[in-house]
Amino acid sequence: MSTLSIGWTQADAHRSLTRFRRLLAVNLVLQSLVALLCILAPSWGAWITGIEPSLARPLLPVWGGLVLLVSALQVLAWLDPVRQRFQVAIALAGRVLMALIYLCLGWQFWRFAVFDAGVALALGLLFHRALIAEIQTRP
Repeated sequence: MSTLSIGWTQADAHRSLTRFRRLLAVNLVLQSLVALLCILAPSWGAWITGIEPSLARPLLPVWGGLVLLVSALQVLAWLDPVRQRFQVAIALAGRVLMALIYLCLGWQFWRFAVFDAGVALALGLLFHRALIAEIQTRP
């Protein structure tokens, strides 16, 4: 393999990994902000989901706390996705599972279900491309 080819392959792997990390960062920031808003202002969360405000008071702050915890656990996957492949796989499976749970909770949570399913699909595709590109850099 020539040096030029290896250099191009490494640059391609770096670009693919950067795309994945950017989307994961945007997702983690967005879901953390929504979770914080649901903790600090459950009435806002009730409005966005369409849940009755009296039900939102105990439910949404707990949900927000759990989402913040899960987001914090994914920071290692953001820092080094190639070495933390298992955490990335768990995060992707968790997003798909949460989308299914949101659908089971009712139509009020359809926004969350679509968001998690879409992000899981996009992250899965980007991670697959990044992983294949990374593997190709090793002769």
